[in-house]
Amino acid sequence: MEEVRLFFSPKNWSLMRYDESSEELFFLIAEGIQFNHIRNIRLKSGEGIAGSVVQTKSPIFVENVRNDPRFSKKVDEKTGFETKTIIAVPMIFRGTVHGVIELVNRFDGSSFSPEDLVILQTIADFTAISLANSDQYEKTKILAFRDSLTGAFNRNKLNHLKGEWFGKAMENQIALVALLDLNDFKMINDTYGHKTGDQVLCYFTDILRYVIRGTDKIFRIGGDEFLILVQHENREKIIQTQNRFQETMSVLLKKCKENDPPFYFTWGMSLGPIQKLDELIHEADLSMYASKG
Repeated sequence: MEEVRLFFSPKNWSLMRYDESSEELFFLIAEGIQFNHIRNIRLKSGEGIAGSVVQTKSPIFVENVRNDPRFSKKVDEKTGFETKTIIAVPMIFRGTVHGVIELVNRFDGSSFSPEDLVILQTIADFTAISLANSDQYEKTKILAFRDSLTGAFNRNKLNHLKGEWFGKAMENQIALVALLDLNDFKMINDTYGHKTGDQVLCYFTDILRYVIRGTDKIFRIGGDEFLILVQHENREKIIQTQNRFQETMSVLLKKCKENDPPFYFTWGMSLGPIQKLDELIHEADLSMYASKG
């Protein structure tokens, strides 16, 4: 984006991404003002010049912001900058707004022109394609590593992590592996139907999330089989987690029993160096099936 600074000579300019889920703009790049002053600023669709660009999906040229009621002073108040003139254009690809490029004030004191707006829009169009491709890559990666039903990680993600860890210095990392298997799950599908079976799997995943920390991972590695992976450098911390899991399983079993329809699960755990993850999974598997009797 160096061409923006060289061609238009703005005192400051920014690239803002648009988050469709929250309907907010946030700053991704900001030149000419201190980024730490504006990193937490959010602009709703329709708020300020940039928000109006998102709302209308159209570029906006404001020769004098004092004469435009759409202008928001939020950034100026945070930075001490005085905005006078603005051009802002949407980054749109296939009808979706990915963000806004906004230029503020020229170094020579003159205002921007309608011709500047046309050129900046061309730059924004190419940028939108790049952002859309980046978004699509991230979505594809998420789909590749997530179970589409429960949202838990899948076996692909587990294998990917093994590949990432291979050859790395992981000697200090201790892993706790918990394998959990729903008992007689086929009977739930046969009795209540697959829709209810899917609901049971989602509910089970949700209650497992109550057990883990934010850094722990849940995987659905089979139809009715789940794996929880905890890693830590402190062995005592891992053992504490193992003890907490043992205590919590009875609570989880109670929740499963109270569900409609009720269901049950069996679990097994193992503890050891993360470099031996395959062995730990095998040990947890043996422990789980031993507890089935």
